[in-house]
Amino acid sequence: MQQKFNPKEIKIGLQLPSILTPLSSIIIRMAFFVDYVFPPLFKIFKIIGRLGKLQNISFLPENDVIRLKEILITLEDGGKLATDIYLPKEIYKKKGKGPTILVRLPYWKDRLSILGYFLASKGFVSVLQDIRGCAQSSDYSSNSIYMYERQDGLETLRWITKRFWHNGKVGMWGLSYLGITQLAVSWNNENLLTCLSPIHSSFSNVFWHPGGLYPIGLSGSLYLIMNSTSTMKKLTTMDFDQWDKNGYYKQLFFNPSISFYNEPLDSKIPKLSDMASIEGAKYLMKIMNRVYKTNVDVSKKDDGSFAKLIKEVFYERKLFHNHELSPYVFGLDYKFDTPILFIGGWYDMFIEHMVRDAKLIQERAPKFFKENFKMIIGPWTHMNMDKLFIKPLKYAHLKDDFRFFKNILPFWWYESWLKGEEADLSKLPPLQVFVLNKNIWRGFKKWPPSSNELKLYLHSNGKSNSLYGDGFLSKNEPKEEPPDKYHFDPTNPMITKGGRNLFLLSGPQDQTKIEKRDDVLIYTSKTLEKGIEIIGEVKMVLYASTTVRDTDFMVKLVDVYPNGKTSINVIDSGIRTRFLNGDLNEPKLIKPNKIYKYEFAIGSIGIYFPKNHKIRLEITSSNFPRFDVNSNLAGVQNEVGYKVATQTIYHDQANRSHVILPVFSNEKQ
Repeated sequence: MQQKFNPKEIKIGLQLPSILTPLSSIIIRMAFFVDYVFPPLFKIFKIIGRLGKLQNISFLPENDVIRLKEILITLEDGGKLATDIYLPKEIYKKKGKGPTILVRLPYWKDRLSILGYFLASKGFVSVLQDIRGCAQSSDYSSNSIYMYERQDGLETLRWITKRFWHNGKVGMWGLSYLGITQLAVSWNNENLLTCLSPIHSSFSNVFWHPGGLYPIGLSGSLYLIMNSTSTMKKLTTMDFDQWDKNGYYKQLFFNPSISFYNEPLDSKIPKLSDMASIEGAKYLMKIMNRVYKTNVDVSKKDDGSFAKLIKEVFYERKLFHNHELSPYVFGLDYKFDTPILFIGGWYDMFIEHMVRDAKLIQERAPKFFKENFKMIIGPWTHMNMDKLFIKPLKYAHLKDDFRFFKNILPFWWYESWLKGEEADLSKLPPLQVFVLNKNIWRGFKKWPPSSNELKLYLHSNGKSNSLYGDGFLSKNEPKEEPPDKYHFDPTNPMITKGGRNLFLLSGPQDQTKIEKRDDVLIYTSKTLEKGIEIIGEVKMVLYASTTVRDTDFMVKLVDVYPNGKTSINVIDSGIRTRFLNGDLNEPKLIKPNKIYKYEFAIGSIGIYFPKNHKIRLEITSSNFPRFDVNSNLAGVQNEVGYKVATQTIYHDQANRSHVILPVFSNEKQ
């Protein structure tokens, strides 16, 4: 079945239905009234908290709170950071001392005042700060695209040590960018920090992909965030068209031709690896300004240069992400002293990078990993809000959503490290992992846990195209079988539906409609006679040829429900053929019609395929707008800007294409 590209099928997950859009402005504006609403609400909560059955609920406030007038912290280079302080009333009145939780963010601290009140009500001095060039700090500095997060974080921590309430105990908190600002100061931090809890964020560069693919949907999302937070002092709308009046995000989300990849082998695009060797944020910004011909002065209010810079980096994509570490942790040496509680979700775009981080910490700082590192991986998406707008599937229940919101404010972690309350954290395993479909949590002392490889080989009679083809998966190795073919037209890409995204619709979604296309090969196992639990990294070994010199191959692992009418995405990834050797710095064009062996990871996951379900593999050549689309031109130009390629997938005795599943071994881990 041929389907033409329809941009209306691309869904944004964080936007309310149009009929409810007016509500977003009302909800946003309600944040203005928190100062007036919190005191009477607190009194109500105090009365509720006295009720016997509710006394152990950790989310009830416990202390009256005083919010100080916003202050500006002056940095060494003259820039200023707008900062709010919330104090438990007793500490304020008696000029007493107490533990601090610092939150550094770009997302309008005034909109999170309820968080400041809540943390202080639990006995913590809470400090909320707009980072450089964002929100209330935008009049006194310019955004640095991550470069100054370490320097500014350390300066803020030093400032806290001189406040009257400082008792030597400081933690940090936050999700996404609020986690990034924690990771930036997580090592060699002069013992200014007591504990951290970065959620859905990573040391590893979220734009780096081992197969050379570029996450263009994420690029559009980051452009929206950077542009809106640097130009809007106050958040007044969730209308993305107001966040980006030039409409660049729409081009990145909905126009595949904008994303066409066609770099020559000797590309002159700046490389992130060249910047990684430069020491000091000041010099990094000088390099950025010189390379992109901008004039961003991070110590002063932006004059429009920052908008030009983020257009170059995120819209024009003039930065090759060939370096594994993010700019905010350049120089990371893995010599950690500050305990870290890492929280991620299987359907979050950071998770693959967070798992990589955990493995590296395990290898390079084994004592720290064993004693002061904890990681929780749940069934969540980035903001875990997608299910507000879609029909929930069985992968996660409301109780697990509750655990998400409970985990993003892990008071047990802060009370242990900042208040010294008894909690034997040594009894907790370094990793706690949720198993999708089984709805259980497993604890592990290492990653990945022990497993047995299950190889499922691709089979067909040469017609595995679409849901109606004859492709299947089996433990039996193939003998002599005809290959499968499909045509890859870059102007008609496979549409992303769910998965690990930011603003795009995320999480588990039904793939049935896109599986009806002829340009996707489908291989499905027999109905499972017993369940299979998979925990670890799923790998692909693919034998393929193409009629062009550079193209992409995409693979998706899918769970097929017993009725056969529902197929849910589990993980997906792919490879750009020029990076066949795994080295992003040594691309090589391939020979048309020659068979090559591609070995790559599809991703890490914890999932149970129940009895009567089926395991499915989708193979195609695009996944837009999760990834950019290969033009198939291999760095040269033609009149139309792309070329249609014929792709061939082999599964015979000499070319045994197969997927490798890590079947969990329920031995003592």
